[in-house]
Amino acid sequence: MTGREEQIDEFESMFRRAEREPFVFVDVPINSVALVTDGTVTEAEQQKASLLRFLPGLEAAETWRLIVETDYANVGELSQRIGERQTDLIVTYRHLQEKALVPQHSLGVYLDVLTQTSLIPVLVLPGTAAEPASFGERSCKRVMVVTDHISGDNRLIHYGVRMCAAGGSIWLCHVEDDSVFIRYMQAIERIPEIESDRARELIGNQLLKEAGDFIETCIGVLHEQGPNISYQSLVTQGHHLREYRELIVGNDIDLLVTNTKDEDQLAMHGMAYSLSVEINDVALLLL
Repeated sequence: MTGREEQIDEFESMFRRAEREPFVFVDVPINSVALVTDGTVTEAEQQKASLLRFLPGLEAAETWRLIVETDYANVGELSQRIGERQTDLIVTYRHLQEKALVPQHSLGVYLDVLTQTSLIPVLVLPGTAAEPASFGERSCKRVMVVTDHISGDNRLIHYGVRMCAAGGSIWLCHVEDDSVFIRYMQAIERIPEIESDRARELIGNQLLKEAGDFIETCIGVLHEQGPNISYQSLVTQGHHLREYRELIVGNDIDLLVTNTKDEDQLAMHGMAYSLSVEINDVALLLL
């Protein structure tokens, strides 16, 4: 190995993620569900019936709570209601209690706070509280798990599999952010000792290979231990929002599963927030 190749290899190693534990399939239990609306009990019952047609796997939940307009007046009260009992899944809409406002570039104050202060997964139904979208007779048979760091994101995969109806399909996707990659390559290009064209090729290939290898390992385990659904892999580099929008539309996705929390910040993960705000005609599971 030449000196330059050694430098490239050393630079490449900086981009490698830490060793992860092997993927082990876990059947996520969802025994208690809280459906949060700002309507009446009758409307909540109708929404529950529609939800169970869409997600038949939730029929196994032993406990359902309908939290309606008269049960809370602010975020603190809603959090208190949810915390009164064990809850495995929160189901709600964008823009609760904001029918007169319907802000175009946020999820609404209730959902913004819930996704950041609660460790409970939140299923965001398509549409808004003021104008909920109908599932019709559709069943959740096309699920997409999206992340920019899929290696080690076992929880995302477990929930995606849990929500997919029998006989359906799940896409395990990783889009390497090209804007971040370009920024690092611009720094590398300023180091004369490193052959930048070779570095670009090696580092780009390595980043995609890590994600692809992890997904293939997961699919192998899921074929052996998971439910009877189809598993698809997609690894690419590009602009997050544009790539995912095309994938969602092109594959007629029913449910999108993504992370909302960063370890180093209070606000929602940037990619998750963009997806949540701009793609509002597809159900989202925010973890």
